[in-house]
Amino acid sequence: MTLRRTPTLSVIIPNWNCAPWLPETMDSLLRQSSPADEIIVIDDGSQDDSVAWLNAFAAQHPQVTLLSGERGGVSAARMKGLAAATGDFVYFMDADDFVSADLFADFRRVQARHADLDLFCFGAKMFFDVPAPQRQYQTIHQRHVSGLLPGGSATLRTLMQHQSAHRVVWSSIISRRLIDTLQLAFLPIQNHEDAPFMFALYMQARSLYCTSQSYYYKRFMLTSLSQSTRDFSWIKNYFIARGSSEQFLRDRQLPLDEALLDDYYQTVMHGCLTQIRTHRIAVPEEWQPQVTRLVRKVLQQSARLKLLWYCPPVYRGLQACRNRIGRYSARR
Repeated sequence: MTLRRTPTLSVIIPNWNCAPWLPETMDSLLRQSSPADEIIVIDDGSQDDSVAWLNAFAAQHPQVTLLSGERGGVSAARMKGLAAATGDFVYFMDADDFVSADLFADFRRVQARHADLDLFCFGAKMFFDVPAPQRQYQTIHQRHVSGLLPGGSATLRTLMQHQSAHRVVWSSIISRRLIDTLQLAFLPIQNHEDAPFMFALYMQARSLYCTSQSYYYKRFMLTSLSQSTRDFSWIKNYFIARGSSEQFLRDRQLPLDEALLDDYYQTVMHGCLTQIRTHRIAVPEEWQPQVTRLVRKVLQQSARLKLLWYCPPVYRGLQACRNRIGRYSARR
């Protein structure tokens, strides 16, 4: 009887000026009840004490590798880490977050039962960047579908119907075989770069396993690049990401399903209109036709956004009233 080889796991972490949070991040990986085989940290041109701290940490822990380079953005850093990784599965996480101690053990138990598993999908909790004793963890990116599912558009629709088709890579452990087969790469953009990557994985996975368990702890900071972008790049990057998913379908000779793409990118589409109105973002002339089509599509779907688009002062007033009523109800 031939025993099946236990698959190996690589963790890939881009770092840019995350020195204050690295100890908690790395400690969560060292405390795993079933540790990763390798941890690859890619420093993306940090100007704080990150590199010094990571060099000292790697010297004490042989499973940790530090790669350093000039500032190139999160996508380039992830691809650099992927090129160096040797694991059968990879897990991308952020340098300022942490994971629960049983994440990798639970993944390995599921993978041992399902040899064709390509994605292990889970939820997260968010916390504000305050000292640990003061934190209150709020469930986000929950998976409301549980169990083993085949990849493909039918499963993706099921996940979307249950608000479980998350577009962020830190919500899944991923088969390296699938990444290499699809020749996937992260887009060189700052926002939404995960979305087409995950779309391709959902569509082409042999099987994926979803659990309602929250293993990831997401630190919320208003100063992060994803939260602080207040120019047209946030909107432009949606069109780039959406176009990448459309091209993926063409390349794989799959139907160019507009409804599927609309559902998958719905939150981002709504966010584009909200960003434009809330921050009074000017739309460059060359992008106005695309934005006009987006506005028409989204306003047909959402009365709330129609009010925001055409009557921003009324919308803001109603939102303020809603917030006051919410605070009053909470005190009763």
